[in-house]
Amino acid sequence: MPETQGTPGAASPASGTTEPTQYGFSYEYGVDIYNKERNEWQPIRFISSVNPTVSPKEVDAATYDDNGADHPVRVGETPSLSFYVQMHRLKTGNFLPEVEMLLSATRPDAVGSLGVVKVRYYDKPVKGKPNSKEAYELTATVSVERAATGNAELSGWNFTLNSQGARNTIVNPATTYPLPA
Repeated sequence: MPETQGTPGAASPASGTTEPTQYGFSYEYGVDIYNKERNEWQPIRFISSVNPTVSPKEVDAATYDDNGADHPVRVGETPSLSFYVQMHRLKTGNFLPEVEMLLSATRPDAVGSLGVVKVRYYDKPVKGKPNSKEAYELTATVSVERAATGNAELSGWNFTLNSQGARNTIVNPATTYPLPA
C-alpha cells in the first residue's frame, strides 16, 4: 500500500526521513537573460514551464570484454533550456525587453554572435534557502514558436535555448527568505 503524504514539512518515519522538509513547487525557478547594453541580468517575467534538460555527450568505449554490448562513456553534456513566456506589450508596441532580446536572436540576420544569448537559471524558492548547487549559466542559440494559435487565446511564445558547450555552475543569485515559524 502506498505511503500517505502526511503533513508538509513534517518528518516522515515511514519513509525514513528524519528531518523536516518543505515541498518544492514548479514555479520555484528563476531565469534571467544578460542585457549586454546595460551590463546587467534581466529577469524573464511572465515565464512558466521552465524545463532545463541535460543529455550526456557519449562515446562508445566498448572492447571485446563487453561481449558486443555498448559501453558508453560520458565525455560532456548537451544542455538546453525551454520555457513559455506570456505575451505582454508596451505602449510602444514592443514586447518586454527580455522577450525582445530573445526574439532578436532568432531574426534572419542573427548569425554568429548575433544569434546567441547568455542566460542563467537557478533554484528560487518562495520561502526558505535556495539550493546553492542548482544554479547554471549558458550561452545558447534560440528557437521560438508561437504558443497560442486559437481564435481567442492569451498569446505567448515557446522558447528553446540550445547551449553552446557545457553549462557553467554559478553562485545562486536567489535571495534567502525566512521560513514561516
